[in-house]
Amino acid sequence: MKISDLSEDMAKWTLLEAEGKNTHMTHLEDLVFYEGLNGAKKALNHLASVAGMLSGHGGKKAKITTKWDGSPALFAGKDPKDGRFFVATKSIFNKNPKLNKTPADIRKNHPDKPRLQSKLLSALKHFKKLGIEGILQGDLLFAKDDLKTEEINGESYIVFKPQLITYAVPENSKLANQMLSSEIGVVWHTQYVGGPELSDMSAQYGPVAPKSTAQVFSDNATYKDLTGLASLTAKQTDSVRRGIEKISGLIQKVNPQSFNNIMKNKEFKDLIEPFVNSRIKSGESQVSNATQFLKDFINYYDDRKQKEIDNLKTGIDGRAGQARLKDMESNRQFIEDNSNALLGVLAVYKQLIQVKQILIRKLNKVESIGMFYKTDDGYEVADPEGFVAIDKIGNAVKLVNRLEFSRRNFLDIKAWK
Repeated sequence: MKISDLSEDMAKWTLLEAEGKNTHMTHLEDLVFYEGLNGAKKALNHLASVAGMLSGHGGKKAKITTKWDGSPALFAGKDPKDGRFFVATKSIFNKNPKLNKTPADIRKNHPDKPRLQSKLLSALKHFKKLGIEGILQGDLLFAKDDLKTEEINGESYIVFKPQLITYAVPENSKLANQMLSSEIGVVWHTQYVGGPELSDMSAQYGPVAPKSTAQVFSDNATYKDLTGLASLTAKQTDSVRRGIEKISGLIQKVNPQSFNNIMKNKEFKDLIEPFVNSRIKSGESQVSNATQFLKDFINYYDDRKQKEIDNLKTGIDGRAGQARLKDMESNRQFIEDNSNALLGVLAVYKQLIQVKQILIRKLNKVESIGMFYKTDDGYEVADPEGFVAIDKIGNAVKLVNRLEFSRRNFLDIKAWK
């Protein structure tokens, strides 16, 4: 069976309406924890679509964008209520949105943050000339004073470092000249449509970016492989196909009711992501052995709950402490009683990661702007932050090597001032 055929089969499993705001995108594999059986099928559908694209089949069914390590996230467009142009950070989604339509708004909405104010003032001044349709969301790459000239491996580059990754462009290139002549640089990845209120608008991923102007370097995040190096070989295509078939078989072995009952457990859902992140921070695999993963999670759960009890004024002897102890014992028992189903879920989770990593390694082959991690000894070559897979109805998930980028990101201290 071809990957393109698998992709068609996966698509029949679920068709969910894409909606909402792009404030926090889920890692592909974590869909099994947040959406249960349907999430596992959705994750598999994404993998099949991306694999189909990279193998030369099914390219129209998947869209890939590159995750840029820019900061801050910026929104720009016209307020549907009054038609006035604004720029904003993620505070656009506050109960009382902070829309910056004037320099005075920027100073009022973001006090004591001079660096952020400076970048928002530049964005407000120059983005108006881009002719933005609707509202766009993107990541700020640089302001003019962020661009520096540095030597890397004997070559001179124009570099900028919005967050963790340092981006480098050969100094004498056309792209470097374009950036150096700009006041601000941004990459766009999401468009918001609908209305009439901001809260009524929904996200559409992978929009066409406005053309750059003399003052603004503007690009979209659409994945561009101009080299052909990201195409899967016949051997790799077969390996991915077998991995996808294995995931499909594992999903079918898990009792659907058990799968979803586990994911409805609030304690599990609330703590599974911070537990996984704690493993990533310490350099551990997300899940190498499912049985050990469960044991470690129970210990993590017990420790978290015990700290909550210890922080109570009355400790374990008070009514609140006793209630939490009862909840702790009940939920621990729930996990133990459903351990077989959980082991099945974790087998799906592990295999999703393995296939995802094959695809990420291929996607990383694309040649684009140079990327580096700055270290005490100089520069270390970096891969992109990750990618976003968008299916044919607009659902989007992150494809990130979490042991590489996410771990570095967790350990890196950032502050926007």
